[in-house]
Amino acid sequence: MFSRVRAVVRRLIAAGPRNRADMQFKLEKLFESGLSEELRQPITYLVSGATDSETDSVAAKVESRRAQIAAGGDRQVDIWYSPKPGSGSSDDGQNRPQPGKVLKFTMAKIASTGKDKRWGTFLYLLARSFRSVTVLELGSCAGISAYYLSSAPSVGALITVEGSESLARISEETLAEVSQKCRVVNSLFDEAIDSELPRLRKAIDFVYIDGHHEKVATLHYFERVLPYLQEGALVAFDDISWSYDMREAWEVLRTRREFSHAIDLGIIGVCQLKQSRDMQGPPRIWDLRAIVGEPSIGNPQGWKD
Repeated sequence: MFSRVRAVVRRLIAAGPRNRADMQFKLEKLFESGLSEELRQPITYLVSGATDSETDSVAAKVESRRAQIAAGGDRQVDIWYSPKPGSGSSDDGQNRPQPGKVLKFTMAKIASTGKDKRWGTFLYLLARSFRSVTVLELGSCAGISAYYLSSAPSVGALITVEGSESLARISEETLAEVSQKCRVVNSLFDEAIDSELPRLRKAIDFVYIDGHHEKVATLHYFERVLPYLQEGALVAFDDISWSYDMREAWEVLRTRREFSHAIDLGIIGVCQLKQSRDMQGPPRIWDLRAIVGEPSIGNPQGWKD
């Protein structure tokens, strides 16, 4: 079965879609091959841009908040920038990655750094389609993605973690409208995992790993949150094409046997934990970059030797 699915994906990529109708046709073939039905609306949106009134209303509110942040113009705030590869000393998940350098970003740049409208809407639709209830986000930035995620009707609680005090304050302002659902934790990721997740036990059904775009760190944080995830939980890894180092991280993560599915969307990698520990075998790997758009691999600021 797995080889048949991979063969379908290879044929779709080789075909090179020429227009939206063609891409939609190819997407339907993937659903016929076993791509999860819960992904139909989120991925169809990426292909066609089609939305509904509820989604449009959410996007309008979030993008209005983004515009407010951008209106801050050249006012500068401190952010923590992802360090070069090797900030952790091993790939075994035992050593805590070190935070990156403190840089000054303008409010306008911060507004554009968060997930744009297209990918924010995708995150909202993903949480809505999977009826996510308890969400964890590592990397708040200005709270834009958390605003999208927490706007899904099923979401009852969202914890978002931000190391930068300045960004945490901006995120709190962003999420004030949904404050009963959301809590911003100003902390290093590891410290927040230690303090916040034990009380949640295995309640988390959606985790969005963002904010520290480095292979060792990404693998480390997945290992840290894994014990607190429900069976069948979604794990979204952001910026998997941010650098070659992050693509290496994705190549490792997409084969993890805890997952039943691993979907490569170029910008974001979405994985689903197996519904039961009794399920065996490797995950089904779906490379949809040729359908939703294939980004070039980045060359991050400050990473050159």
